[in-house]
Amino acid sequence: MEDKQHLDLAGSIPKTVKHYLHRIGQILLLLENEPEAERLLSVRLAPDMFETGFNLAIAIQFAARALCLPAKIDLPEIPDTYTVADLLGFSDEVSRLIEPISEADVAPIVSHRAGDAELVQTTAEYVSCFALPNMIFHMSISYAGLRHGGMKIGKADFDGFHIYG
Repeated sequence: MEDKQHLDLAGSIPKTVKHYLHRIGQILLLLENEPEAERLLSVRLAPDMFETGFNLAIAIQFAARALCLPAKIDLPEIPDTYTVADLLGFSDEVSRLIEPISEADVAPIVSHRAGDAELVQTTAEYVSCFALPNMIFHMSISYAGLRHGGMKIGKADFDGFHIYG
């Protein structure tokens, strides 16, 4: 009998959220060894954009929002400061919080805010079209801020899959 592979959307989306939260943690561990880590966290790509550290905090928060909100679990607060230690602690807290969440834990509909917009979406649409893209957006802006500030990281650090010689 032929083994047919299929895309398991219910399992792949939470796995993707957890994967990229782990990647943020790995980038923070690299940042921990940078002599100018705090300066790197204060980099802005444009004067009216958030600092890199705050973008990292938002990306971590979106991992929590992606899975906790549909599971009706209270979201942890973003730290008041954005040091490497604060962000690592926040990442660890969110990782522990989302790890046990399964498909059976989530409601079919999510009500939430997107800026000033009040939205009601199916959980699948909320996670795949709102929460996960926002997490990746803020992670990408953070990555760009770190690179712009002089940190030597690459695509392999971002996604955990690429290998370059």
